[in-house]
Amino acid sequence: MFDDLWLAAPEDAYAHWQREEATGADRRAFADQSIVQHRSMFSRFNDYLIAHHASVASYGADHLDGFFAELAQDCSPGTTTRLRYLKLVDRFTRHLVNIELRADNPAAQMLVNECWPEDEPTPIYLSSEDDARLQAVCVATEGAAFKELRNNAIVALFLASGVSAAELRQLRVDDLDVVGDRPTVFVDKHGPRIARRVPIDSFAVDVLRDYYGARRRVQCATQWLFIATAAGKPMRPDTMVKCVRAALKRAGLNAADESPRLLRHTYGRRHIVAGKQIVFLEPIPVCQ
Repeated sequence: MFDDLWLAAPEDAYAHWQREEATGADRRAFADQSIVQHRSMFSRFNDYLIAHHASVASYGADHLDGFFAELAQDCSPGTTTRLRYLKLVDRFTRHLVNIELRADNPAAQMLVNECWPEDEPTPIYLSSEDDARLQAVCVATEGAAFKELRNNAIVALFLASGVSAAELRQLRVDDLDVVGDRPTVFVDKHGPRIARRVPIDSFAVDVLRDYYGARRRVQCATQWLFIATAAGKPMRPDTMVKCVRAALKRAGLNAADESPRLLRHTYGRRHIVAGKQIVFLEPIPVCQ
């Protein structure tokens, strides 16, 4: 029954196998957090196969090459992302060979030529003190023009929710909920990251409420939450970087990486220090 599920509903089959049978290199079952991440990774690989008219039972080395070429566009050099995907594909493909749904494992040969990097790039983040200084400038000022309010809201949302630049760019007006007692933002599935509703840290609520009201009053042809023009075009990545740099300058701060990634890492570190789990961020060290 479950063998057939790999052909009819691969993501359901993977979820069942991951929960009931799959183990890591130490022959232990995977932790719940790892299972969530692995299922999201599998979903991205399966989406690629479907888009290229293949399946987990029929993909070949050319599909792997194409998938990793696409993946490289979203990965920083020197990280283990490619290898983690390759090990995941190798693991479930070995299972498919064992149950005779496949005759070969294209990932196995690729793994022979791979090795773990010496270390991954150390994430850059603001200290707790600098984090507080940046939070203090993420506010709405009375009589601010729409553009100024928008730019402050962008920085505030990066710092208060941990969303990535690509995710923020795709947010729609209705994704932001600032009406209730616990404001949140809904982030749709993007790449390997699962769809999720993220609580917004309290320091950003006021400026986001002000921006939300201003955005609702703008009549344009699109529903993007953050718009670059009156016609409703979404924000450009370089413009979002400029917003972050301007906010850092107002706070009297500078960093080696003055991009939305810095704020994402800062958000992650803040929550990890507070004892909260962040399953969609790369590892963040907690030392000062």
